[in-house]
Amino acid sequence: MNDFTSNGTSKQGRKGNPSTWCPSTGESEEDTTSFKTQRRGVSQCVISTQPRRLDLFGQVSQPEDNEILLFGQPSPKNRRRNPQEIAPKSFQESLQKSPPKSASNESQSNFDPSSDGQHDHENLFVIEDDPAEEQNRETIGFKPRQKLLDGTSLLARYKGKHAKDWKDVFNPEYWRGYVVRWEHLPDVVLEQIMGHLNIPDKHSMSQVCRNWYRAFHLPRCWRHFILNDRTLTKRKYTRYFGYVYELDHYRMQFCLQKVSPYWHAIHVQPMSTLMNLFNFVTLAAHFSKSRRERIGVEAFRNLHTFEFNFSPDHIQGTGQHHDNVVYGTGGQLLKGVKDLLTELRFLRHLILTNLLLDNAFEATSLLDEAAANCMFSLETLNITNLTRGPVTFLHPGTFFHLRVLYMSPQNLHKDTLRVIAEGCRRLQEMHLVQNQYTQIGMVVAAKYWTEFHRINPAIKVQLVLQGRARTDLIWQERCPVESVVIDSRFKPLTAEAAVLATSLYGNGLRNLIYLGLPRFPQSKKFSERCDSSLLLLVRQCTHLQRLIIREVISTCTLLLIAYYGSRSNLELLIVRANGIKRRFDFPPSPEWSPEFVQWVKACSTTYKACFAEVCQLMGDPSWRPLTDKEFKKLQNYDSVRHMNRINYNA
Repeated sequence: MNDFTSNGTSKQGRKGNPSTWCPSTGESEEDTTSFKTQRRGVSQCVISTQPRRLDLFGQVSQPEDNEILLFGQPSPKNRRRNPQEIAPKSFQESLQKSPPKSASNESQSNFDPSSDGQHDHENLFVIEDDPAEEQNRETIGFKPRQKLLDGTSLLARYKGKHAKDWKDVFNPEYWRGYVVRWEHLPDVVLEQIMGHLNIPDKHSMSQVCRNWYRAFHLPRCWRHFILNDRTLTKRKYTRYFGYVYELDHYRMQFCLQKVSPYWHAIHVQPMSTLMNLFNFVTLAAHFSKSRRERIGVEAFRNLHTFEFNFSPDHIQGTGQHHDNVVYGTGGQLLKGVKDLLTELRFLRHLILTNLLLDNAFEATSLLDEAAANCMFSLETLNITNLTRGPVTFLHPGTFFHLRVLYMSPQNLHKDTLRVIAEGCRRLQEMHLVQNQYTQIGMVVAAKYWTEFHRINPAIKVQLVLQGRARTDLIWQERCPVESVVIDSRFKPLTAEAAVLATSLYGNGLRNLIYLGLPRFPQSKKFSERCDSSLLLLVRQCTHLQRLIIREVISTCTLLLIAYYGSRSNLELLIVRANGIKRRFDFPPSPEWSPEFVQWVKACSTTYKACFAEVCQLMGDPSWRPLTDKEFKKLQNYDSVRHMNRINYNA
């Protein structure tokens, strides 16, 4: 017993040549004699006269003709099961049909899809990837990988017998019968999924399998960096506030060193802890400056989007707005933002919203840094509510390649309009945005808007009222308005607003959009509703293409809007199902014939007849009113403005 270990193996066979020791079976692979301990009443001794081979599963193969079992076969209950017996039956049949392969060419064998066990994913044999296969993967768009969970990539198992047949993967018949498994998702899909997750969720996803762990380190997973109150923070106990979350400088430094070269966009969300925000912008600016000075490398060379959204509501800690308390972002915090903008030399999209600066010098100095670095590269500029009061900006006209501009009415001036029209020759859209923080609005005289349109007729203006705003929309006379968007739940569509939109922008108005479920009382009386004003707008605005209504209207009004809209350019009509009342309450017009009145009255009595006529008039057989749940999904007015038809089956 001194020559054997506790598990019954020979010390000489184990220590004599460690490289020949097989840890999975405890046996030597060379010409040695090994013993097994008595395992539940069964013991055996194998005397081998030749080196032992490994089968496809990495296990010791069965005894050959020149091997002798001294004590017979072990009992079926206690013997070690062959991995081939564990494999699926279809794979066993395919092995019986194909001749056995030697160990020298097992690693170079390809999977034959014509075998009986077609596309078996449960077989866990390991095959090394050849360079030709990896080159083919890179050619068709897959990123190279060394090993999957099953030991080989999908292309190696389905490309056929020859490497030149890799082009067949574009044939749908080539992948027939293949069942997608979560661990075999392509890199493109995994990158898109991880791109929508925060850092803790990305780490949790990387612990699922080896393929997902490999995808965790792909550059496209780290294109968007979102900063909020819990990003890169650690919990610390304070005497007065209890546990608070403060920015961890070690995590911040590690993140900047590892993944900052992959960043394409930084999104700073509204935060309640301004110290964490200040530390982030300061450390990021210092990191970029030090790398450029020491090794001459731009840390944010791939960064093209910087979004800094400051909301005073989050500082309160309750998420509720207080009209008597408004915070600005001046001082050291603004200095840190300016230092960071100095390091961002390749920006194409700059978003600075709701900063509410009180000092005009601070606002102009902030835009000076942006203009100095991004004068020829910036394409989108958003300076909504950059200041609280009226301040004139000439900086938007210095960005020569600007295409989209967002600003508030308090920053409008006749000089600003002239500079924008003359300097921004590529500008296509100009959004005048109002929200709950917009306190003062400037109305520019009609002659300056006329001159603005004469200098640059390609610019289209969008009037937008969003957020929790309860004030009226500021109407600009003679302005080249293309869209009127009300994205506030507290602002109803009044007859006065419809008449103003018709009289001021009747020739150029293309979109009238009301989003969000109404949170205001609505009357059921026809005299107190805006049905007649809506019908007047549809008839006068001959270029109207998209109309979204959330207020209460009758089936008669819906029929008339669809009838007159079909005779003009109306392409999209969206209404709420809960906002349609079944009644014929529209007063007949003298120009209507008796047959037309009879048709409207007959179709207004039932919802089914009304919706069927609207489907025929709009040329959309699948048209129907939206439920409140579906109507709430229409949140982004930018996407709605370019929508020609809605998918009702989504």
